[in-house]
Amino acid sequence: MIIEILRDNPVIPLFLTLGCGFWLGSLRYKAFSLGVVPATLLAGVIIGQLDIVIPPIVKSLFFILFLFSIGYSVGPQFFHAFKGNGFRQVLFAAVEALICVGTVVAFSKIMGYGTGESLGLFAGSQTASASLGLITDTVAGLDIAAPEKEHIQKMVPACYAVTYVFGAIGSAWFLSLAGPRLLGGLDKVKAEAKALEHTALPKPEPEKKSSSDTTDMIFIGFGVALGCFIGAISFNLKTIPISLSTTGGALLMGIVLGWWRNRHPRFGYIPPQVVWFLDNIGLNLFIAIIGLTAGPSFIPAIREVGVMLVAIGAVATILPLAICIFIGRKIFRFSTPETLGCVAGARCGVAAIGAIQDTLDSTVPMVGYTVCYASANFILVFSSLIVLFTI
Repeated sequence: MIIEILRDNPVIPLFLTLGCGFWLGSLRYKAFSLGVVPATLLAGVIIGQLDIVIPPIVKSLFFILFLFSIGYSVGPQFFHAFKGNGFRQVLFAAVEALICVGTVVAFSKIMGYGTGESLGLFAGSQTASASLGLITDTVAGLDIAAPEKEHIQKMVPACYAVTYVFGAIGSAWFLSLAGPRLLGGLDKVKAEAKALEHTALPKPEPEKKSSSDTTDMIFIGFGVALGCFIGAISFNLKTIPISLSTTGGALLMGIVLGWWRNRHPRFGYIPPQVVWFLDNIGLNLFIAIIGLTAGPSFIPAIREVGVMLVAIGAVATILPLAICIFIGRKIFRFSTPETLGCVAGARCGVAAIGAIQDTLDSTVPMVGYTVCYASANFILVFSSLIVLFTI
């Protein structure tokens, strides 16, 4: 009876997954914490074994809200990136994205993975959750046989779920503990971070007041609608449909309007608490739906691809990080704490930057993280298309 109630009312398991994810993600053992996003994904996969069906429009709705809020938050920093050291950080984010793609494509070729497995491996091992919406939209428009399309759409979230947990936790562990050692030792990186605190950190700008303390829903409504409309416009490259997708359009419009709001504070005010809500609820409900949807195909995916996917995902997570630490320090000449921040940001490593700052006891890594994170939300997401059209 309980199972039937849950299946007939998917809103119940959806919010149950959300609650379990935030609860499990808040638990700590010494310095270890699973984190909300991985915990929500795990909870969704477990509860999803009950074969819960969630309408696709619900997933798109929450994901679009998340991307718009992310774009709105990082918009000012994104355009500011092209001043000073920012352009080099944007370039670094592009280089890291290519290395991530190259690593996943190489392992997929070696292991003989198909399109669905490769895309799931990329999204999970590189913690590129935002790419799932773009992948889903693009695959849906491909001119391929329906059974093949259905197989890809099932394998992507399942393989993502298999590889994402280590992708998130492993990235945070490697960059916060192994990363400083690769850069000369923890004491050296800490000392450099301390020395840079008075020169590298930007001075806080005075808060720009709005004419109202309430959320500008007109701004959000028209902004999201316009972004999705722009993203829905597509053109065909031979037989392949190319577009930003509605999710990519929402992200782009969020970046533009976030920058516009910063320049013209009389319009588009969204209180920080509302931005936090849209960010966390949007992402984690999207992840919850991914977990619930992937649940029934999770075990079959492991059987089809093999448990080796877990190991391949772990290597695909760590290897690009190690390479990019070397590139950031030796080629781009970033400071050691800035290097760690850039590598984390270019991988959208929200958990990683927190772990890095805790280890260094400094916020200097944010100097590299902010610009790379803003860029990666666009560059890394669209890099998934290279995987799609390469495999």
